[in-house]
Amino acid sequence: MAKRRQILLTTHNPLVLDGLALADDAVRLFTVERTSKGNTVILRVQHTAAISAAEKSGLTLSQMWVQGLLGGVPELV
Repeated sequence: MAKRRQILLTTHNPLVLDGLALADDAVRLFTVERTSKGNTVILRVQHTAAISAAEKSGLTLSQMWVQGLLGGVPELV
């Protein structure tokens, strides 16, 4: 029986995202955000048609992240 492995990685360097095969359901990416009341919200970033289209247009996951397209980036007002 094969051993199941799990890796949890946290980083402030978005270039790490470019190594993820987000279309593979075994690969999971999560965002962590705070609400205006200070609550922590964790959401899974799933590979969607919009992400696929952005990739086909030449955007990398790190570029999408920095542009706020994947969530997890605070909106500064």
